[in-house]
Amino acid sequence: MDSYTYAPPPPPLPPPPVVRRWWQHPGVVVGALVVLPPVGIGLVWVGPWSRHRKILASVLAAAWLLLLLLRGGSPEEGATVPDDARAPQPRVGGSGAPSASPSPSGPPPLVGKSLTEAKGVASAAGFDVVSHDASDQDAGQWDADNWKVCFQTSAGQRNGKRPSLDLGVVRAEAPCPTADGEKIPWPRMPAVTGLTFARAGEALKPVGFKKVEPESAYSDVELPGVADPWKVCFQDPQPGQEIENPQYGTVYLKLAPPDAPCPDQPYARLRPEPTPTPAS
Repeated sequence: MDSYTYAPPPPPLPPPPVVRRWWQHPGVVVGALVVLPPVGIGLVWVGPWSRHRKILASVLAAAWLLLLLLRGGSPEEGATVPDDARAPQPRVGGSGAPSASPSPSGPPPLVGKSLTEAKGVASAAGFDVVSHDASDQDAGQWDADNWKVCFQTSAGQRNGKRPSLDLGVVRAEAPCPTADGEKIPWPRMPAVTGLTFARAGEALKPVGFKKVEPESAYSDVELPGVADPWKVCFQDPQPGQEIENPQYGTVYLKLAPPDAPCPDQPYARLRPEPTPTPAS
């Protein structure tokens, strides 16, 4: 009986290579997680990552995005990039060796500028910035646009980085204190009783009130449409009272006609009530 020799089966074909698109490259995905966390999370879940890595990357990216939002910045704006990272980079000379960065010639004047503008000017001049509340309140400066610079001092050079400036700031609508750390000198209410309504309005303008409400000092006398010649009999706030944030306050002035005296108290009657006629 003839015997037959069978050839061994061919080896199995290797699995086809995994085709990775450009947006599935780990470098692209990680970069998107840092710069644009929502986009990065989407790329993670459509990519070939394991479920464990997808969940971990999504949680970290969400925490990173929340931190950026709480700090008032966004990844696109580079809110977390330190000031020293934005400093001019050393230029490479013809020999291939980097040349030293020019040192700042002197701090720019920043008093009077908004904190946001001051940071930009200082960074362009080669300085980092730290800030603090220049009043006695010790408030944080989360909204830099709403703070203005009252004082600036040198903060030295920290950890071999660029020199720093320490800025004492207050709210944009507040006056600067006399010295750093002192109480804000809010204006005081002037005495306007005895003045005409028109002159009282002029005297109140420097305080910063946005609203002045006239009222008749007599209960039986109506206020005319134009009360400029009427005189002020009573005022609220009282003279000498400190007015904090006057731009949000209202002044109430009670007026009497030019030809009538002021009453002893507000809302008195100018004319006595008619005597009732006795019944016959």
